[in-house]
Amino acid sequence: MLDEQATARIDLAKQRLRARLLARRRTALAALTAGGAGTGAGLGAGDAGGLAPRILALPEVARATCVAAYVGLPGEPELGDLLDRLLAAGTQVLLPTLRTDLDLDFRTYLGTLVPGALGTREPPSAAPVGDLGLAGVVIVPALAVDRRGRRLGRGGGSYDRALVRVAAQATVIAVVHDQELLDHVPTAPHDRGVHLVVTPSRILHCGPDGVTGEHPEPSTG
Repeated sequence: MLDEQATARIDLAKQRLRARLLARRRTALAALTAGGAGTGAGLGAGDAGGLAPRILALPEVARATCVAAYVGLPGEPELGDLLDRLLAAGTQVLLPTLRTDLDLDFRTYLGTLVPGALGTREPPSAAPVGDLGLAGVVIVPALAVDRRGRRLGRGGGSYDRALVRVAAQATVIAVVHDQELLDHVPTAPHDRGVHLVVTPSRILHCGPDGVTGEHPEPSTG
């Protein structure tokens, strides 16, 4: 159990890192918009369209009958047509909707999205509510992840609340830009980690006690 001073130090470190990463994403997105693909330092030309086939080819994803994912915000790594390709393969796809208490509900994606809270897009309210505990893979956004799988989110704590409900055998995957895979991310005991990190150029398995390794790169052919 952390004391108040230790908690305050962690919170301050997270706030400062979060502010730097968000500023870098905003700068990169503005440059990309103004100058065309590949000019936004930090976004990377390899993002667009390249992540979906690599994620789909992961054995953990290929064998999952239910995958929880998300619709990216501007500046986040571009997942391309991942959702529709999962749907076409017969996979049940769950997408988050933000609740008033900042927790997340998950609804079944049936091919239609509507505007959601905080600039997100989500399934319409008529879409069936899904059980996150049935997802074999949970793909989450992040501002940064380190080699132990420690994840930094946007600060609302929504995913930390939701990930408590993920099955113990499920694989949690974070998707970040290459520059957002860091050596250390400050975290508190309640922060939920991830098992795999996918970037435009790498797939990293995050093991216990900081033991990490390159995940076997799946064949997309």
